[in-house]
Amino acid sequence: MKFNRSFIERVVPQAGDMCLLDSVLAWDLTSIACTAAAPHPDHPLMRDGSLPAIAGCECAAQAAAVHGALVDGIDVPREGMLAKLMDVQFELPCFPRIAAALHVRAEALGRTAAGCLYAFEVAQDDLRIVRGRLMVAFASPRTA
Repeated sequence: MKFNRSFIERVVPQAGDMCLLDSVLAWDLTSIACTAAAPHPDHPLMRDGSLPAIAGCECAAQAAAVHGALVDGIDVPREGMLAKLMDVQFELPCFPRIAAALHVRAEALGRTAAGCLYAFEVAQDDLRIVRGRLMVAFASPRTA
């Protein structure tokens, strides 16, 4: 089943232009594949006319948030934060200036009540830009 941008905007904590994903192409209990628009001059993470490859890590974190919402069956953002990036490998310093959508894939490697770990890859036009792992820490439940 394909999920569109309006669904994604409901389940990620980022709002407006900072919601970087446009659609969910496929997902299952362990992985998700999403698309994001090609970099454009008004992209919120654009710097000096280029979109740095590190922006792919934010796309991957948003894909992890969407995946968590789908797995949990919720349609609101879960409180948490990107706690750590690991083993990040950049193939290029910036995304190419081509009119091709970004492809964001994330695979859940582990999940507990405290957080989750994902491996990710972000590519554009079949060219891998960045890959690595990310850890999300969930907000602690409030106590009375």
